[in-house]
Amino acid sequence: MSLESGVTASQDLLDLFSKSKDGSVRMIRVLIQGESLVLGSCSPSQGSWKDEFEGLLQPAMREGAGYVLYQLDSHNELGPEWVLFTLIPENTKLHDKMLYASSKAALKKGFGGGHIKEEIHATTLDEVTLEGYCKYLTSKAAPAPLTNAEQELQQIKISEINTDVHVDSKRPTLQGMAFPIEDEALRALQRLKSKAVSYVQLRLDTEREVITLVSERTIGVEDLPGQVPDDSPRWHFFLYTHSHEGQTLNSLVFIYSMPGSNCTIKERMLYSSCKAPFITSVEQQIGLEIAKKVEIDQGSELTADYLQDQLHPPKHTPRPTFDKPPGPSRSRRGPRRIVRTPPE
Repeated sequence: MSLESGVTASQDLLDLFSKSKDGSVRMIRVLIQGESLVLGSCSPSQGSWKDEFEGLLQPAMREGAGYVLYQLDSHNELGPEWVLFTLIPENTKLHDKMLYASSKAALKKGFGGGHIKEEIHATTLDEVTLEGYCKYLTSKAAPAPLTNAEQELQQIKISEINTDVHVDSKRPTLQGMAFPIEDEALRALQRLKSKAVSYVQLRLDTEREVITLVSERTIGVEDLPGQVPDDSPRWHFFLYTHSHEGQTLNSLVFIYSMPGSNCTIKERMLYSSCKAPFITSVEQQIGLEIAKKVEIDQGSELTADYLQDQLHPPKHTPRPTFDKPPGPSRSRRGPRRIVRTPPE
């Protein structure tokens, strides 16, 4: 799934961005709350940027994940130049890392990319010291070959969303993630494989970052719509017993239900990103053979006709065409004769 987080800057934050271009603000800390970029803290400019650097950035890193816009004393044609820090401590949860990485475009768009001189991704306190920042500038100006740390930093920058988005730009995608599957869920899938049950429902626990079992049972296709919640996403495995062309078949269908309007950005992003690695894992570890993968918005879509069409799409046989029979050959009609009309 091609993703941007959908997070937007709050109006209060946009107002502060507008006022901060006069040089009176040294640092702006921005957080993500719900589906909005909001102000975390703001510090006025009281000295040179070097004197205030560690006193402002070190506490910001200790407070957890967030963005920091730090104003330098240099200027370009638009005004003061800024450094954008993406602060992601090493103990940050995986979904928060993804959320901040995919929301940076919205921050840069709201602030104005032309004001930003440098972008730095930091995970440790050493990287937000004045010495660490100067080392970063030196390494950036140094010729190849890059060190391992610089190569990793370069890959992080490539994976993040660019600020300039227009009609001709292509949206980057986030790579899939593999969350561990709890033992209880694995045992349920094993029972599904042995046909001890016909239905298994799983959910992604976004807090613990694991895949857990919701329910397992034996049901028919008429009971399937009632298993789909309308307020949260789920993954379902259904062993569909049906007839096709005179044969009785047991086809395993993987169903990804996503009631979009009732789900958070975090849920949509994590379920979509984890789906492919999860399917690969159950196919390889357990040996499940999935006949069809479908995505739905609501349970009412899951009817016998719908599953039948998905598993066995109707064949469109072309209508027979008939060639126009050839006309009589000229040899049969004899030589062409010229007939004159008699004068009146």
